Order: sequence, then structure tokens, then C-alpha cells
Amino acid sequence: FFFFFFKQKTAYEIGVRLVGSEMCIRDRNGSVVQRFDYATDSSVKEFTMASFNPSGETVVVGNFNKFFMFTYNYLRAQWEETIINRIENYYSISSLAWKKDGSKLVTGNLCGSVDIFDICMKVSRYKGKFEIKHVSPSQVIVKKLDTGESAVMKSTSSEISRIRIHSDRFVVAQTGESVLLCDIVSGKASEVPWKGSGNEKYDFSNAGVCMIYNAGELSIIEYGRSEVKGMCRIEYMSPFLISVRVSYTAEEKAKYVIAYLFDEQTMRIQDIDTNTILATIDHDAKIDYLTLNHKGTKLLFRDKQKQAHLFDINKQTKTTLVSYCSYVNWALNTDVVVAQNKNLLCIWYSIEQPEK
Repeated sequence: FFFFFFKQKTAYEIGVRLVGSEMCIRDRNGSVVQRFDYATDSSVKEFTMASFNPSGETVVVGNFNKFFMFTYNYLRAQWEETIINRIENYYSISSLAWKKDGSKLVTGNLCGSVDIFDICMKVSRYKGKFEIKHVSPSQVIVKKLDTGESAVMKSTSSEISRIRIHSDRFVVAQTGESVLLCDIVSGKASEVPWKGSGNEKYDFSNAGVCMIYNAGELSIIEYGRSEVKGMCRIEYMSPFLISVRVSYTAEEKAKYVIAYLFDEQTMRIQDIDTNTILATIDHDAKIDYLTLNHKGTKLLFRDKQKQAHLFDINKQTKTTLVSYCSYVNWALNTDVVVAQNKNLLCIWYSIEQPEK
């Protein structure tokens, strides 16, 4: 019997050949990678069925009254027998199937019995709020215990070694060659090549993207896309002084815009895709807050003199909205501006005409 699976991590086809009580793993050219021979074990009968898990790191092989599990060891670069699960009076295993996330294995036997096994290498709790299940060396399932929300994180490069959770929502996992990012609420995950220094700072204050700051350089990664969308040099790493927006056109084309503080009195707005500077705004006072609207076409900012201003990127115009401002922001996913002036609440419903 031959079973084939394309393994992304090593980029070759693995063939499992079952002959009697012998199993061998071959590469795409037919050369033997590894051989397992149980001829001296009288309890091992003919192998009947084999199935790889979705990540391709574990293969289960059916036998008489038992099944064998083999896992790829990254450190030793070889396959190892990890489990022999014996089931008395089960007879020959005739079928095997995995759940899509690799957390469960379904077996069927010659007599028509169907059984489900929970598969994991390790289960741990994170701060009593999350359950982290390692279903393979490069794949974990993170579950939020109070809501039941879960997300699957799978590396295509190597073994996951470290997991952290920020703001009870965002998961950061690291391998020796990459970093994985996931938003549990949306279920979107990304993996990008990364050789970090260990001093990186992660920022999740902007919807849909994660920002990684390291040695004066800011990398922007959108959840669900396994690439660094853009990079820029900054001096001030604060969620109040950086704003990123991802908007989509009618043709579903994404537009990525970032606004950040270039120096204490200068702001810069940049198209991340094309690396084009859309505007450089010089101001006469130090700036302590800025934020883009949801379309990335207008910028609100406030200076140390407590004055709130609006900058229209398309028109390249700056307008002062209110003085003695203690709070200013956009209403969620709208172009409505809300600000507080001493004891007054000010609202601009038509920001295209801010003077009205």
C-alpha cells in the first residue's frame, strides 16, 4: 500500500510503504528515508492502513488490535515512534481519518466499530484563561475558556517553542525561524520569517494589523496574510502616536495607510503598499495624539496646547476643530468626530465641512 502527503516543511513527498510488519518512509525519488521493522515482535501483525495528520508531522499506522504513531523530530531530523495504542479485541484497523485541525483521530475497524481519539502532545493553561493544546510540534490550538473561542496556529517552517497572549485576544508564537500572530476573535493567523533580537515590542492597538517594533524599525503585519506588509523607521513607539488603517475598495483591493510622529512637531502619512509619502505635516507645537479615520483619508491630532486639529489628506488642508480639548476621536467605523471641550461635548456629523 502507498500513501502520499506533500510536506511543506521539507518540501518533499513522503511515501509510506506497508509490507507485512515492516514500514518504510521514502522520499519523492523512491529512496528510503527511514525504515521500521517489527519482524521480531510476534504481537505485530500486518500493517493495514496509514494516515498523516494535516500538518504532515505525524503518521498513524493501523495494525491488529493496535495502532502506531510516528512523529518527525526536528532536532534529530528523523521520524520516531511515539505511541503504540493497544485496544484488545479491536481486530484489524481498516480506516483512519483526522479532524481538520489535527486534534482528533477517527478509526474504523474490521467489525464496523468507529472510535474517536483526542490527539495532543501537551495541554497547558495560560493564566487560567486559555487552554493551549499542542497537537503536533508545529501546530497549536488556543482556546479561550470563558467564551469557547479558539484559533489554530500552524507553522510551515519549524517547531513552535514559545507562546504568549496579549490583551486576552492576540496570540504571539515563535519558532526558530519565524513568528506567528493570531487574532482569536477573527480566527485569522499569519506567519512571517523572523530572526528577532528578543527585545521586540508588539502593538495590537490598530484593528486588523499587528505592529512589531525593533531597533527603531516598525514592521506591519495584517492578520491572515503571511507577509510583512510594510516597514518604516520611527523614533516614537506609542499607540497614541501611530495609527494604521486597512480599507478596501469596491473591487476588494486593500489600501494600507500609516500615520506616525516623525519628530515632536512633525507627522508623516505614508502609503504602506507603495511606500509613498502622502503628506508631511509641520505643526507649531508638540503633538501628543493622532488617529486616522477608518478609510485612512483624514487625520485627527491634538497638540500639547490642547488644541484638536483635522488634516484632510486628499485636499492637503489643516483645520482647527476645538481648543481646551481633553478628548478627541472618531466614532467607530464612521467619519463622525467626538471631542470634549472643558464641560462641553462636541460632535461633528459632517466632517467634510468642519466649520459648521
